[in-house]
Amino acid sequence: MAKKQDMAALLDKFEADAAKEHDKKEAKASVSADASEERATSLVSMTKSDKERLTAIAKTHGLSLSAFFRLAADEYIANHEW
Repeated sequence: MAKKQDMAALLDKFEADAAKEHDKKEAKASVSADASEERATSLVSMTKSDKERLTAIAKTHGLSLSAFFRLAADEYIANHEW
């Protein structure tokens, strides 16, 4: 079993690698986007089962997971006095 320090170091490296990969994708997306329709990337952490469940719901309605999240957020804001 890995020591607590070793596990923390592994997680720190994993998070750093994930952040670097995200930055690369974000940079690539912003270069290819039209200035009036610039896209930004946001990471949402969830369990694999939550992702599978929400993706299935989104697909049922012809949406990507990203579009589903945007619609859900807009709906929540509109209906909960935000």
